[in-house]
Amino acid sequence: MTRGQIKTAIKNEVDDQTIDDALLNTWVQKADEKVQSWRPPNDQNQTFDYWDYLKTEQPYTSVANQSKYPVPENFRAFMELKIGTDTRPYTLIDFRKRSDYQDHAVYLLGGYFYPIAIPTNDGDSISFIFVRISDEFASDNDDPEVERLYHQAYVEWGKKMYYNLQGDTELERQAENNFERVMIGKWRDQEIARMAAASDQAEIPRSSLV
Repeated sequence: MTRGQIKTAIKNEVDDQTIDDALLNTWVQKADEKVQSWRPPNDQNQTFDYWDYLKTEQPYTSVANQSKYPVPENFRAFMELKIGTDTRPYTLIDFRKRSDYQDHAVYLLGGYFYPIAIPTNDGDSISFIFVRISDEFASDNDDPEVERLYHQAYVEWGKKMYYNLQGDTELERQAENNFERVMIGKWRDQEIARMAAASDQAEIPRSSLV
């Protein structure tokens, strides 16, 4: 669904074609923020920050003895850092712990990331994998970046905003519950996909089964 189709669906499902277009744009943008910040109720430490659809990689080239590199403007959360031919990823640490590490650590501070140890060679590839902030909608032709199967969450959030404006708390609560249902479905589907793709998933040998 495009933003325009989401707006049409909101108006149709609340049976009100008079909703201001600018207000609808605001609701859809707010829905996008809610989708990205949503947490499953049984795991408050997990958010879409760590899910696949917003992960991206930014390549850098090392400068000898340079201690810091700028994070991308659309940076949201750190995922992984590797430097050169070294396949061991760097661990993200609190900057206050930086003196406790000699290598394979990285900390974030003031819009920069700081590898420990500092690269000593020019020209080594640096792979910085992060979660980006989703681009804001620019037109009614834009699609949400989350998969189409879950676009109904945007409709439900728009309905929630509409019923809030109308003072109808029962229908507002119903729309919010529908939003949660769609998002839990997204979380469940992605967890299933993650487990299926996990290379280190434990298996029980057939010979050990009784």
